Amino acid sequence: MPRLRHIPWIIVLIGVGFTAFTAWSFYRAAIGTSNVTDADYYSHGLRYNQTLLERQAAASLGWQAEPQLSGKHLSIRLRDRDQQAVTGARGTLTLLGPGTTGTRELGLLETGNGIYLAEFPAGVKGEQPIEITFQRDGARLNRRLLLAID
Repeated sequence: MPRLRHIPWIIVLIGVGFTAFTAWSFYRAAIGTSNVTDADYYSHGLRYNQTLLERQAAASLGWQAEPQLSGKHLSIRLRDRDQQAVTGARGTLTLLGPGTTGTRELGLLETGNGIYLAEFPAGVKGEQPIEITFQRDGARLNRRLLLAID
């Protein structure tokens, strides 16, 4: 019979533990923020389907980007599945990461025959992560690269 006397205390301790854990959870939810928060989440969510369609269009066209780095000059040859030059695309190069402060966009200049050029600004050197983007007629190609710039 002495074991039955401890059961009410066990139930009270479980209730107190549950209440304390719930209070701690509410506190953490109110005070702490996630590091994965996107300040512009709504517009990114709206653009998700459009971006997905653009990528599928580029994949169906078989777009291929062949970058070549020479000093501070980057040339990118853009071709389709039949190895034909893709002309008339709008290209951008985005500098990411440690070599720059924040992100910085550079335009890619088309020189003809599907070749697009960019020159890195002074002060950019070492390992530099970049993203290249090409858009034309509802198709979009994105590529991320890590370049070693002299």
